[in-house]
Amino acid sequence: LGPLHTQFDDQGYAYTSLFAESAVAKWKLGTWEVVDKIPISYNIGHLSVAGGDTMHPDGKYLVALNKLSHGRHMNVGPSQPESSQLIGITGEKMKPLYDAFTEPEPHYAQMIKTDKLKPIEVYPKEEMKNTNAVWDVKDTGVTHDGNNVLVKMIAVRSSFEPNKIEVNQGEHVTIYLTNIEQTTDELHGFGLGEYNLNVVVDPGEMKVIDFVADKTGVFPYYCTD
Repeated sequence: LGPLHTQFDDQGYAYTSLFAESAVAKWKLGTWEVVDKIPISYNIGHLSVAGGDTMHPDGKYLVALNKLSHGRHMNVGPSQPESSQLIGITGEKMKPLYDAFTEPEPHYAQMIKTDKLKPIEVYPKEEMKNTNAVWDVKDTGVTHDGNNVLVKMIAVRSSFEPNKIEVNQGEHVTIYLTNIEQTTDELHGFGLGEYNLNVVVDPGEMKVIDFVADKTGVFPYYCTD
């Protein structure tokens, strides 16, 4: 009941999610015969087979992208954790292999081979075009222009420069924060709790932090990652 989404393997079979029945049906192309069905622990939405909607599917694995997981996990509040299920599809019978948490609510996804991914490891320094980005402590600083305060800041293990910013109440503060690291995964967080600000800056990246200093006092900013 409730066919929703279909993907394909490399052996001539199709796999359809059944929302109302909480199951996945496997059926043969050409004869249209259902050859197997596996129950899913919660209401399934979309599903994904490796390469399952391409001209050359890889088969082997299917992920049930479940919409609901009522009763499956510990109650943590009004929003319940979602949990996808990994299913093996190489044999005659589908087999559940693993449960894993996913971002709610999963809505369609692609499963591809990792050799198709060519991610960068850092943002190259030479590709930074924003003139407010700085890469050396001598270029950091605080500039006051009327009611505006411009801060050029760097993050590097394990400090921010400048490490102190003095402003007047009511001034508009703009921080250009550059993570000058050029090593993969050396990201830095910036938190200013009293203003509900928290950003994460990847290696070689610059982010803009903008707020109005409408409170009096001394407020720490610190690395959150």
